[in-house]
Amino acid sequence: MPDEIRTCLLPVLSQPEDFSGSTAVILDILRASSTITTALSSGAAAVIPCQEIEEAQQLAGKLSETADSEVLLGGERMGVMIEGFDLDNSPARYPAEVVSGKQIVFTTSNGTRALKRAIQASRILIGSFLNLAAVVNELSQSSGVVYLVCAGTDGAITGEDCLCAGAIAAGLQSVSSPELTLDDATRMVVDYYQSQTSSPGGLLTAMRASQGGRNLIQRGFEEDIRLCSERDCYAVLPEYNHESGRIMLASAG
Repeated sequence: MPDEIRTCLLPVLSQPEDFSGSTAVILDILRASSTITTALSSGAAAVIPCQEIEEAQQLAGKLSETADSEVLLGGERMGVMIEGFDLDNSPARYPAEVVSGKQIVFTTSNGTRALKRAIQASRILIGSFLNLAAVVNELSQSSGVVYLVCAGTDGAITGEDCLCAGAIAAGLQSVSSPELTLDDATRMVVDYYQSQTSSPGGLLTAMRASQGGRNLIQRGFEEDIRLCSERDCYAVLPEYNHESGRIMLASAG
């Protein structure tokens, strides 16, 4: 069981060295972490996160020349697919028939940047509502400090990431000893999650009302909000490998 849970409401509110030695969980609920989870559960060989578009294009080109498996470019800027890419950032675009066995070079406005900010963590997991139970179970078996890293949207705190951080922390509280320490930000996201989900349909309503949700509705991706608010669709645990630079499936539990 971890000793302490800390919530980073935005990546820039923590210094890279703050994550050293911790287990970090990257939360970009609408939509990068939900899409990564979906892609790997659909049989993608790996998701390779990149911060910049040009970096992703160059890496995909190199991998296409040498890799045994097909390479796809996925991601978004301003919520829409990048010109010349194969896939956008909607989990609906990553079924098995599209991504199984393939490597996905992936760049998004917020999620991949949050991951790079936490690169000094000992372990980096990808969390979402889609694999909530798997994340809570894995963290319950960890030790030391857990960081819940909310990606935010364009430098602003967003409710959907805070909701998932609160759900993870509340889940850990339910299976932990009284000695588990929550920092103030974690206490706030737990309270927010519990208040918003106290009635049926509350999670989806809160997701729609969040900044990320409003952005998706405005851009015509309202169905993605529903997809990303579904709980425990996949018993998988995406984990970033520091040596390879790839996100692949760990053994959940």
